[in-house]
Amino acid sequence: MNFEIKKYNIKLRLVDISDASFILKLRGNEKLSQFLSRTSKKLADQERWIQEYKIREAQKLEYYFIAIDEEGNRLGTTRIYNIEANSFETGSWLFSEDAPSGVAIKSDIIGREFGFENLGLDFCKFEVRKANVKVLRYHYRYSPEVIGEDELNYYFRISRQNFRFHSNKLLKIL
Repeated sequence: MNFEIKKYNIKLRLVDISDASFILKLRGNEKLSQFLSRTSKKLADQERWIQEYKIREAQKLEYYFIAIDEEGNRLGTTRIYNIEANSFETGSWLFSEDAPSGVAIKSDIIGREFGFENLGLDFCKFEVRKANVKVLRYHYRYSPEVIGEDELNYYFRISRQNFRFHSNKLLKIL
C-alpha cells in the first residue's frame, strides 16, 4: 500500500523494506531505545520483521509509519497496532537525535489522528515505562486514564474527545 499523510509540515508514510537500516540505527542507539523492547541487531531480521508487518498492514491490522521532512529525510517512527473494535494502541515512537524540535510530538498527534479519524476508533491505548519521565510528562498533558500498571509500565487510555481537546492545545504551543 502506498499511503502518505501530510500535516503540520511533516509527512508520515508507511514503512517499507528500504527503511530497515534506518529503524535498526534508531533502535540500536542505546540512549534512544532504552525504554523500548529489545530487537535483533541483524539487518536481515529487521527486513524479515518488516515483511511480516506488511502482511498485517495489508490486513489493516497494523500501521507502521516513518516520519519524514519536506526533503524526504527520515526523522523517526510511530506505529498503530492492536486494533480492536473501538480502540488502537500506539508505540514504536522513536526519533533521531537530530530531528527538529516538535517533530516527534507532531508525528504522535498525526498517528493518533489517523486512528481516531481514518479508522474511526474511540480510544487510544499506550504504555510508558515508569522510568521514562520525559515521555510520561508529555503523555500526562492529555490527562489520560490510567488503566493499569506493572513493575515496569503504566498503561493508559485516552478518548477521542480528550485527545482532540488536548492535542489542539499542544499544537498551538508548537
